[in-house]
Amino acid sequence: MSGTMLTMPAVAGAAEATPALVHATPENECKLNVRAGSDVGSRLLGTLTCDNYSTCKQSGDVPCGPYVTGGVYSCVGADKKQLTDNRWAEVAWSSTQKSYIAVGCAAFRV
Repeated sequence: MSGTMLTMPAVAGAAEATPALVHATPENECKLNVRAGSDVGSRLLGTLTCDNYSTCKQSGDVPCGPYVTGGVYSCVGADKKQLTDNRWAEVAWSSTQKSYIAVGCAAFRV
């Protein structure tokens, strides 16, 4: 009888954090804008829904963080209350330019 031994690939250093996925929330009618800059006046690149996701470019202590401070926006937060915020997160929407979503309006899957 011959045996086969499977080995796992070596992992260099500490395990790297996996970037979170981001999508829209039902509280905002399943719409989350992806913009070319970190303010509401930046060009609209597309819209995420509750069913489609984008990958966060950063993976820090908070999902999709560290965040960028940018222009002020408002939306309905997770607690179903209107909020005003200025935190933006970079996402992997476009390979040719930076792309951002409004953190307070988003849902993250880690």
